[in-house]
Formats: sequence, C-alpha cells, structure tokens
Amino acid sequence: MQPGQKLNRAFRALIGLVEEEASRNPSFAERLEAIVADLPSGSPSKKSQKSKKSVAPNDVPDVLKGFQEKGETEFRFWLRDFDLTILKAIVKANGFDPGKSSQRWTEPDKFIELITEQTTARLRRGSSFLPPKSTESSPDSP
Repeated sequence: MQPGQKLNRAFRALIGLVEEEASRNPSFAERLEAIVADLPSGSPSKKSQKSKKSVAPNDVPDVLKGFQEKGETEFRFWLRDFDLTILKAIVKANGFDPGKSSQRWTEPDKFIELITEQTTARLRRGSSFLPPKSTESSPDSP
C-alpha cells in the first residue's frame, strides 16, 4: 500500500473516532464545532484547477497551414511566439504525441521541435505515391 493511502486510511479512522466521541460527549461536540466552524466548506475541485490551464479548441492555431505558408525556418520562429500552454494544446489537438511522453516537458524548445517534426511528417505523408514534380511542362504530355 502506498504511503498516501495509509495516511488517508489513518485520517479516516481518526475522523470516525472523533465523530464517535462527539456523539457520546456533548461538551466535546461543542468544542469540536467551535474549531471546525472556521474551516472553509470545501476545497477547489481538480476540474476547476485544470480549466485555468486549458486552451479552447478555437484558440489553437492551424500549424499545418502555418507551416505551408511560412516554411520551416519561419515556422519555428512563429511557434516561439506562443506560450507553453498553447504549445501543449497544439500537440494535443493534432495528436502529435500519442505516447504522451511530452506531458512532463517544461521546455518550449522541445515542443517546438516535436511540432515541427510532426507537421513536416504529416505534410509529407503520401507524397511518395505522387509523381515527381517537373519544372518544365512538355507539350507532348497529355
């Protein structure tokens, strides 16, 4: 059993013991009520804490379009303008990290490298099946 679980179990047993004593002893119950009355009613939920860090799907820039318009070098500079939460949202929205190894990253440069690498790979996908681009158009071709 993990130490956190042991501590949780011990606190629950302690609270049960205190409640039992408070039900038997009215003076103890009054003193306990006076102490507990100053405590806040609840803690903020994890969901509300996460919502502060999340980015709306509409706020995530289209990196495929950005890469095509700017080219690789300019694209990297463009990504540097975004903060870490937006870079994480780009990775998540586009599915650039299916193994979720980037969840612990804190350096924007790692995200920029991942986004650039994955964007390039997505844009090249299927290009091996296309005929090579010719610079000249011959009149004999149909």
